Amino acid sequence: MHLKRTFIRSLVAAAAAAVTLGATAQNKPIEINFWMGLTGQGGELLTRFGEDFNKSQSEYKVVVSFKGQYPEQRAAAVAAYRAGNPPHIMQMFDAGSGDMMSAKSAIVPVSEVFKRAGLAFNPADFIAPARGYYGLPNGDLLSMPFNVSTTVLFYNKDAFRKAGLDPEKAPRTWPELIDAAKKIRSTNAAPCGFTTTWLAWVMLEQVSSRHNVAFGTQGNGRGGLDASLTLANNPLLTRQIQTLIDMQKDKSFDYGGRSNDAAAKFISGECAMLTQSSGGLGAIVQGAKFGFGVGQLPYWPDVSGAPYATTIGGASLWVFNAPNRSAAEFRGVARFLDFLRSDKVMVEWAKATGFLPATNSAFKAMQAEGFFAKNPGRDVPILSLIEGAKGDNTNGYRFGRWTEIRDVYHEEMEKALQGNQSAADVLRNTERRANPMLRAFERTAN
Repeated sequence: MHLKRTFIRSLVAAAAAAVTLGATAQNKPIEINFWMGLTGQGGELLTRFGEDFNKSQSEYKVVVSFKGQYPEQRAAAVAAYRAGNPPHIMQMFDAGSGDMMSAKSAIVPVSEVFKRAGLAFNPADFIAPARGYYGLPNGDLLSMPFNVSTTVLFYNKDAFRKAGLDPEKAPRTWPELIDAAKKIRSTNAAPCGFTTTWLAWVMLEQVSSRHNVAFGTQGNGRGGLDASLTLANNPLLTRQIQTLIDMQKDKSFDYGGRSNDAAAKFISGECAMLTQSSGGLGAIVQGAKFGFGVGQLPYWPDVSGAPYATTIGGASLWVFNAPNRSAAEFRGVARFLDFLRSDKVMVEWAKATGFLPATNSAFKAMQAEGFFAKNPGRDVPILSLIEGAKGDNTNGYRFGRWTEIRDVYHEEMEKALQGNQSAADVLRNTERRANPMLRAFERTAN
């Protein structure tokens, strides 16, 4: 009898333990994996937003991870998707949008995610340039705009003053910028007059938008996968490249690399002017030891209708599909995205980083508190997007394999800057090499 009672007590204890473990498992938060593409200040802030969301509720736990720069992260996500376990959310820069948009089975449009979760979501809440770039013809959004930016011109007021230039007046046109750069060099106000980050983004994509000039068919790829580049014999882009070739002869222009490395030349005081993403403001504020100003991307005044609006840059948030992804997980994704688009988060993000407030209400909240009045120049990028003239070629582009095509352009530009080919050769060779890549992408896109 004693053994029997002991056995029964053991069964009861085991059952109780199983119930406890089951309850614990049921109470464990559902994990939502968010892959970001930012480091530094932006990455730290995104990580903290994940922590803040986790503290605000107990049903979900967002895990924020950095998997490399955007191209590396995209490759890792594709591999994870093929293995059946992609992240729930991935931050992807504008150049990867064409690839993401064509991967129809891999993604769930963000408007659909909110619909499934039963949460209110209106794409019109986002600023028009952002929803136009990431939107569908029916008005839905494929991804959620987040770190929205555009190209601006930063300039060193101390160097301008030393060169006898007006430190409160940013060059508005390319002739004005060229003259300023040459005066900076002739007076030795800085070792370099001008540099640029993201060479293809600024000198090809943004310059084309600024002048409403197409560089591809099908509305710069927005109309279909059968689009091709039309760079050869493009007078505007030929002049832009030749300008850089000529300016580098006396270091009025100094090449700083394909991505963001050139920002260091400005922050250190080496170069007096920099075209850069507006999202680079935070690093400049932290690192520059001089007063600086902000202006819109210059334009060529002899181009009819210029200046047109610049186009969207930065990144948006994409939601991945997966075979075993539950409705509860998609609800968690929607709730976290809802948290990120709140005025509180959007305003803090814009103030700290220099990226634009992606929603109309966040922009209005910053206006209402007098942020832009107290911080001259901080409204320059958003005014560049919304006040510039609109045209057929100011809505951005959607080409597949664009990060690879950018590097083709970079390779050809570097040959020209080294004196090994002409400006016209850059465009002709980029088109010749890139169009077969677009055809290959067209054959494989699902």
